[in-house]
Amino acid sequence: MSTSSFESLNLDEFSLENPVNFSAGRRSRLVYLSRDSAHFAEVEDLFHKGWRHGKKARPHIQGIFKILWPDSNLEPYLQYRKQVQARVRARNEAGNEKLLFHGTNRACLLGESSRNVLLCGLKECYLCSILRSSFDVKKCGTKNAFKRFGHGIYTSACSSKADDYSCNLSQDACLRTLLVNRVVVGRPYRRYRNAPDLVKPPDGFDSITGEIGWDLNHEETVCYTNDAVRPAYLIAYGHKPKDSPKPGFKTLMSTLFKTPLVS
Repeated sequence: MSTSSFESLNLDEFSLENPVNFSAGRRSRLVYLSRDSAHFAEVEDLFHKGWRHGKKARPHIQGIFKILWPDSNLEPYLQYRKQVQARVRARNEAGNEKLLFHGTNRACLLGESSRNVLLCGLKECYLCSILRSSFDVKKCGTKNAFKRFGHGIYTSACSSKADDYSCNLSQDACLRTLLVNRVVVGRPYRRYRNAPDLVKPPDGFDSITGEIGWDLNHEETVCYTNDAVRPAYLIAYGHKPKDSPKPGFKTLMSTLFKTPLVS
């Protein structure tokens, strides 16, 4: 990797090449965060504040993983963010970058425990596909035919809304998962009505923000370029089933011989 290319990354905190991430192993894509880490607290707070469906009980977070990327995948995102920032001059100096949620299909057991960190190769596992190469606008509509704001990448600050799109295809999965993504919102065009034929925001804007009102109960943000979004964290949440107690000797013998034992 050239010096200029490395400098352009500015040691991004989600880079595999950043020394701060070496403790997880140079090739580890998912890093399990301890509960006392600042990143865990930040993401947990976003998840809790974003859970806005009153009729859905807020689940317990079982684990949060930081997602690391090779420089070849990060650089297009960082360059796009820099270009947007130069145009919109956002206060956060990162192109109005926000952390937003996205739910999708998971066919494997990624994230079920701190040890489940290897991406699977199952075609129907959209989660691992996204984590392997990030989002692809061309795949918009693969899971849901209805596209409220057209052909784009959908995210939301509402974690309980993203949860509606999280789906486990494996019967062995106990938890649910959500992606928390870095999204370069830039200058958003605010819409209150559906516009399913959109393929880009209006000139002078970088994204579409669906506002609560006529057609939406919870806001969402749509980007129309792949380089506007990169997954940053994976949340595993829900309630793990309690281990069943091992049967006692009397119970075991009674089950084997199907006769009650005298107590």
